Order: sequence, then C-alpha cells, then structure tokens
Amino acid sequence: MGKMTKAQIQERQSAIWNEMDAMEQKSRETNNGDIKFTDDEAAKYDALVRESAGLSAKAKALASDAELKNIREGENSAAKLREVIKKCSQQRENATTILANAVTDGADQNTLGNLESGGLIPVTIAEIIDTKVAGIELPDDLKLVLGVTGTEIIPYSTNDVQFSVEGEVTKVAEQSLNFANIKAAPQRVAASVPVSFRAIDNAAFDIIGFITYKFQKGWAMFRALHIYAHGSYTKLQSPFAQVTAETLTLDENIGKNLAKKVAEMYDLGFEGEPEFIMDKVTEVELKFTKLIPGSTDSDRTVVENNLCVGYKYKVSPYVDYSINTSGKATKDADRYIAIGHFGYLQEQQHGEFRFNIDGTSQANFDRGTVAIGMTTDYSLTELSSKVNGNANGKPQAFKLIKLVAAAAGK
Repeated sequence: MGKMTKAQIQERQSAIWNEMDAMEQKSRETNNGDIKFTDDEAAKYDALVRESAGLSAKAKALASDAELKNIREGENSAAKLREVIKKCSQQRENATTILANAVTDGADQNTLGNLESGGLIPVTIAEIIDTKVAGIELPDDLKLVLGVTGTEIIPYSTNDVQFSVEGEVTKVAEQSLNFANIKAAPQRVAASVPVSFRAIDNAAFDIIGFITYKFQKGWAMFRALHIYAHGSYTKLQSPFAQVTAETLTLDENIGKNLAKKVAEMYDLGFEGEPEFIMDKVTEVELKFTKLIPGSTDSDRTVVENNLCVGYKYKVSPYVDYSINTSGKATKDADRYIAIGHFGYLQEQQHGEFRFNIDGTSQANFDRGTVAIGMTTDYSLTELSSKVNGNANGKPQAFKLIKLVAAAAGK
C-alpha cells in the first residue's frame, strides 16, 4: 500500500481498535470474564497493537506544527496515564476525576484532570459523546443537551389558540394559554471497560485513543438502544416503549401503508418531518419493493435515494430490541419499523462525567486487566404526550410498526 492520508490512517486506526475490542469481548464471553488469548490470538492482538503504534507514528509524521504539539502533549499524558494505571493496580487504589466540557484558545483543554499531580489526560466530553461511530445511526432531529444543572423543568402549552370569524364590532372572546411543566427524570448511567495490560504496556500504543474509542462506541450504543427499543421497562423509557405497536403486512402495499401512517401523524399537527428507523434486512427488502404495486411505468421503490416513501430513515438493529422490567435487552424474533418526530424527544446529560480507574479489583488484576469506568446522569423526556391538547397521555409523535410476513402465495 502506498503512502496513507490522514483520513486513511484514522479509518484504519478505528478499525484496529474495533477488532481489538471485539477480541477482548469474545475472550471475556468464553472465559468467564477473563481475557485469555490462545497463542495465535495473542500473536494477532500484539500485531494489532504494533500496527496501531505504527499508524500513530505515521500520523505524527504528517502532522502540522499545531497538531504535532497536541500529539506530543498527548504522548506525555499517555505516559502519565500508564503510570497512574500501574500505580492503582499495584497499590490497589482508585483514582477518580471529572471530565470537563471546555475548549481553551482553540485547543481542547486537558480535562481528565489531576489523577495525580500533573497527571492530565487530554480527553473532552465532546470526544466521548461523538456520534460518528461506524454502524450506529441516531436521528437527525434529536439533540443531546450537555451539562444540565439543577432540576430541569420543560414548559409546554396544554391548549392551542383558536381563531374564529367575528363581525366588525363584535367583542372578541378572550382566550388563555394554559401552561404546565414536564420534569426530566435523570438516571445514573455507568460503563466499565477492562483494558488489558498487553495494550497498556506498549509505550507506543495510543492508549488514550483506544480508551476514548471504547467509551465512544459504548455511549453511542447505549443511546441508540434506549431511543429505539420497546418493552416493559420504565427507566429511561423510549417513546416506542410507551405506545402500542401497530401491525402492517410486508407485502406490495407496504409503501402506501407506511405513507398513511406518516399522514396520520401530520393530521395531529406535529411540526417537522418524521424519520423512519428500520433494521438492515428491512431496508434491503424495501429497496426491492415497488412503491406503486404492479406499475409498469415506474421503477420507484419504497426505499430509494436514502429515503423511505420520501422521508429520511436510519438503519439500526436496536429497533428490534425489547427491554424488560429488569433492564435486560434482547432482540425480538419479530421485525419492526419505528416512525418518529424526534424533535419531540428531549435528550439530556446532567452534571458531570466522572472517570475512574479501579485498581482495587483483585479479579481484574488476576485477569491481566484494569477496569476503567465512567458515570454520568442522563435523561430522556418525551413531549408529544403532553402537547397539542393531547388528552390520552400517550406519545402521538411516535409510532411503532410490527411487520408481519405476507401470506403464502400473495
């Protein structure tokens, strides 16, 4: 392969970290939580670590002066992080700090601060919550609000202003707008990822980048699951868990019937355009389903040009997941399509992100790993159950469609 560009280096680096993460996860699943590689797996893992370190060197060679300064600061911080991790593990200590959300003089502020004196880690909240994670798609109209403090109160109007035809001298009846509040209900959310000493001990390996990538991926997966899933759970409830699933047959009329479902939502007066959420298999099927059944004049399909019956859509496996009352997520045997006006879903992160290195766990130490964790408070607040004079208390800006196979021969 010829000389790599910065973009190619970044893409390959992400692919390596994804493969390393997958190898660790597979090993934990088959070894009761331990990371135990076979000789061949260990050789492959070490080769990935070396390749990743080599890519870091290539990125450094292509860096501008400003980028080079940041890289060198990152290398110094990574060395400090390794020292802290080893110290915590050897002395059975914990180290906790807070992620700040700050940019100073155009450069990311070192924000995982003071694990020990001078031990700063240059990671920002913005990097952790980056939604550009391969294979995880979130709605365009959903905006995550960061750093909410205090009790978040979301005001809404319970009625609409009504116009009427009146005579020239007729006194117009006064109307009042009634307001109420929705209170966000944040929940503490946490993640802990074991990082192997095989990765930590390689001084040239971008340990900060690898840890950041793990949390980016985990955070994006957590958000997608809780935004799209249905089921009987009550904490951080998706709008699709608050509605009763409707049924549509996956036949030649599916395009027309999906369009009718969107029209029903428009009739209720919701603003903006909805987005469809579907899994990959459904996307492929709809790409080969004619929009107008039996038409010989049109080759248009239900999904085409990145649109579903003319509206945006996202692909996610989590639309087929349900979460039970214990919070366990499982993939259903059935397939679903979700439709949502996601501007009516308020997503918020409350307070601080806390970063922790757990050196007290003997089990992790014996496994050759150290647990690195993160906690914060997070809320999802559905709004369409209250606005537009909605009397039934159910989200009306969201629909969940259960797909049923067409009868044989049809």
